[in-house]
Amino acid sequence: MPAFSACFCAFAWFALALAAGCPAQAQSLWEFQVTPMLVAPSVEGRTELGWVGGGLSLRAANPLSELDAGGMLQFEARHAGGAGVLLRYAVLDAEQDADSTAGRLPVAYEQRIAEAAATYRFGTGRDRFDAYAGLRHWDVGVEAGPARQAASWTEPMAGLRWQRRLSQDYSLLLEGDAGGFGAGSDLSWSVMGGLIYHRWKRASIYVMYRGLGVDFERGSPGSATYFRHDATTHSLLAGIGFRF
Repeated sequence: MPAFSACFCAFAWFALALAAGCPAQAQSLWEFQVTPMLVAPSVEGRTELGWVGGGLSLRAANPLSELDAGGMLQFEARHAGGAGVLLRYAVLDAEQDADSTAGRLPVAYEQRIAEAAATYRFGTGRDRFDAYAGLRHWDVGVEAGPARQAASWTEPMAGLRWQRRLSQDYSLLLEGDAGGFGAGSDLSWSVMGGLIYHRWKRASIYVMYRGLGVDFERGSPGSATYFRHDATTHSLLAGIGFRF
């Protein structure tokens, strides 16, 4: 994670410095948005923790009752010509029960995700599309009783976002991407959608759902260091996007 964190922070500082350092005339060609969000996650799937933990079957629970901590910060910069950048950092912690070879166990799940992508916007009228491609970094940890496994990896991803203006006050947003392809996880994916309420001239309210899936495997089955994580994180998101 240190190398990726350094690159991610450098990318973020470059984008912010670009916004602050451009002359007023040049800045008019750029649009920037910062969107902090609260996240209520829940996890389902199957995790194997090697000799000690055996297999764990995670089932989606009530995210509001079992949330420890969750948040996502998103930064976007877009030029009038259509090119831009997208940065995200999400923290998702959840505790829930799981079925295992030793019976029902409480499981603590930690997930940190950093994303950096180049974007390009196209489309006219009420429909706008953003194609994007970049890197997604995962930090995942699972603890069940005395057993704990954690892993970090970085992988490519690419996707498409569609935004339709429903009225002067509301927009619909849908987004999906895929990643991994054996370079990190075997496969990962993300889908997100919801409503945007354009409440103020420079700020909008976001109410979204995000599903985030990953199939990751490390080590050999039967060994103490074996870690298999095939899970989907369901998240409710709410936040405000500030444009400048």
